[in-house]
Amino acid sequence: MGFFQGIKGKIFILKKRNIVVLLAFLASIGLTLLILGCALAEYNWWPTFVIIFYVLSPIPIAIGRRCTSDSSYTMRDTSPCADLMWFITSVIVVSAFGLPAVMYRTSIIQVGSMAFIMSANLVIFTTITIYFMTFGSDDSLPNF
Repeated sequence: MGFFQGIKGKIFILKKRNIVVLLAFLASIGLTLLILGCALAEYNWWPTFVIIFYVLSPIPIAIGRRCTSDSSYTMRDTSPCADLMWFITSVIVVSAFGLPAVMYRTSIIQVGSMAFIMSANLVIFTTITIYFMTFGSDDSLPNF
């Protein structure tokens, strides 16, 4: 029995490592799209301000994890603190999608730049969501 449990643990570690590689790959694609949206001909660097939203978006969810039960954080746990943190996260994500649209409407950026930035937002926020769904509990990270 001990042998099979050890093999099962190693398979679990390999799956977690594959997810970490996937997250790194998605994050690099998202940042590449962001750089492309800013660096192509006749574009400017104003859209890089969405990086602030990328940094701020996981913070309320991490705080909200501490507001729920001590065991682990799931989507079903609810408290006023956790609900407030989900609301703040939603505001940050909507702002990240709204900033390029407002910049396009005020003619600061072009439509191609807005498309690249929106694509980057989609990929980066998908990466953040996968991270929190995979490594949501405190005991989900194995000891290497």
